[in-house]
Amino acid sequence: MRGHKYLFLILLLTLGLLFSGCSQEVDAPAEDAVQEAVVEAPAAEPTAVPTEAPAPDPTEAPPAEPEVVEVAEISDADLSAATEGFLSSMEKYNTTGLDDLNLAMAENAPFLLDVRQPGEAEEKGHIEGAVLIPLRELGQHLDLLPSFDSPIVVYCGSGWRATIAMAALETMGWQDVVVLKGGSFGGWVEAGYPVVAGVPPEAPVLDAAKPDPSMAKRLNASLSAIPEGWGVKKADVLNTDLIEKPDLILIDVRKDAELAEKGWIDGSGSLIHIPIESFIAQQSDWPAEKDAEIVVYCGSGHRSTIAMEILNSFGYTNVTSLSGGFGAWADGGFAVAGGLAALDQSFAFLGDMVKYNTTGLDDLNLALAADPPPFVLDVRQPSEAEEKGHIESAVLIPLRELGQHIDLLPSFETPIVIYCGSGWRATIAMTALKSLGWQDVVVLKGGSFGGWVDAGYPVIEGIPEEGMVLNAAAPDADLLAKTDQMLSTIPEGWGGVTAENLNSELIEKPELILIDVRTE
Repeated sequence: MRGHKYLFLILLLTLGLLFSGCSQEVDAPAEDAVQEAVVEAPAAEPTAVPTEAPAPDPTEAPPAEPEVVEVAEISDADLSAATEGFLSSMEKYNTTGLDDLNLAMAENAPFLLDVRQPGEAEEKGHIEGAVLIPLRELGQHLDLLPSFDSPIVVYCGSGWRATIAMAALETMGWQDVVVLKGGSFGGWVEAGYPVVAGVPPEAPVLDAAKPDPSMAKRLNASLSAIPEGWGVKKADVLNTDLIEKPDLILIDVRKDAELAEKGWIDGSGSLIHIPIESFIAQQSDWPAEKDAEIVVYCGSGHRSTIAMEILNSFGYTNVTSLSGGFGAWADGGFAVAGGLAALDQSFAFLGDMVKYNTTGLDDLNLALAADPPPFVLDVRQPSEAEEKGHIESAVLIPLRELGQHIDLLPSFETPIVIYCGSGWRATIAMTALKSLGWQDVVVLKGGSFGGWVDAGYPVIEGIPEEGMVLNAAAPDADLLAKTDQMLSTIPEGWGGVTAENLNSELIEKPELILIDVRTE
C-alpha cells in the first residue's frame, strides 16, 4: 500500500508541472531528481504466507492426566484385628472332608475355588463347577469371587496351597471359607469322586465383595511373593538345618496339652511356643527380625501353614512350614524332647542292647585295673553299704534318689557299671540312665555286690565317699522329671513278686495280666 501511495504522489507532481508549464514558463525538474524520487520509494512488501497455528500460551494449564488413586498401606494394628477375628472364628481349623463336600455339592453346592496351576488342571482335571485362580494370582482376581457370606471350599493338589488361600481370604473379610482336606484334589480322585477333564471354563466377573483396598493390597503382595515350593520344609531338611543353622527359629503352634503329651522338636535352634489360637495375642513373642529364618510346625502341617501365611502378611520374608508337622518329624525318628513321644524314643536302646546290657564279675575286676576304669555306681541304701561295705571307687546314689543327683554322674559316653545287692535295682537304674541318654551303662550280674563278695573280690568297708559334682551331662529336663517321678515312687520290695505269691494271685485275681518279654 505504501508503494501505491508514493506512485500517486509522483503522478500528482507530474501533473502539477504540466499545468505550471501551461500558465508560465518554468524550469523542468532534472531527470535525476525524478529518478531519485522513484528510487526513494520503497518496494512493495511481499504478500504474507500463511504460518502454523500460534503456540499455546505457556501460562495456560496442560490437559489433565487421568487420576491415579494411590492405595494406602494398611496398619499392622488393622491387620492384627482382622487376623484375630479370623482366628477366633475358626471351626475345625476351617477344614472340611471329602465326604462332606460330596454331600454339599448334591444339596446346596458351595463356591469351589481351585488354586492350582493351569497345567495341573490340564493334566489331572478339576472338580465340576470349580473356578480356577492360581494361588499367586488370587489377590489380583478377587472380582471373580462371591459375596463375603457365601460358602467357599478351596482345594489344591494336597491341601497346602488351599490352606494359604483360606487364611488370606478369611483375613480379607470372607466369612465361610474352608479347606478341602483328606488329600485335597488327590484325595478326591483316590476316593472315586467325579472329575471333569481339563481346565475349568473362564469364570464370570462377579464383583460381589469389596474387601478393603489396603487389606487386599497387603494380602496380594503376600500371596504373589510365595516362593517356589510354596513354603514347604521337609523333616529331613529341617534336621540338617538345625545342625547347620544355629540361628534358625522354630515356632510350635500346637496347644499346651499336645506338647505335654507328645513333646517337641529337639534341636539347636531357638524354640518359641505360640498356640495358633493366640497367635496374634502373643505377637510380642514373634521374632524381632523380619528376615530371620523361621520354621513353623504343628501336628500335621495345617495350623503351621496358617501361621506361615500370617507371618508373611506381616512382612516376614523367610518363613516355611514343616510338611507333615510334628507327626512326620517323630515318625522319621528325629530328635524329640519332652512328652510321651520323647519317652518312646528314649527306650530305643532296647533294640541295640548287647547281652541285655550286663557285665560279669570277672569283667568288672579286669576293667577296674584298666586306665581309665569305668565309673562305678552303687544304688543301694546307705545302711547296706554301712553294714556290708562297697566296691572301691564307687559313688553311692540310692535308687529312688538317682533322678535327683544326675549332677554326680559322668558324661553320656563314659562307661558306667551299676551294682546293688543282687542286681535287681541296678537293672532299673541302668534302664533309667540309658533312657536319659547315657550310652554305655551295664549292670553287674552274677549276684551283683553279694556275688562280688562271694567271689572274693576286694571290698572297702563302710559307705563310699561323697561323689563329686561333675555336671558332665544334661539330659532332657522333661524326660528327667518323668524318670525321677518313676524312680522316687518305686514301692517297697522294688517291684518284685515271688513265684509263690504270683501263683496265689493268679487264683485270687482273675483280672491280673501277665506280660512275657522273652524271645520267641
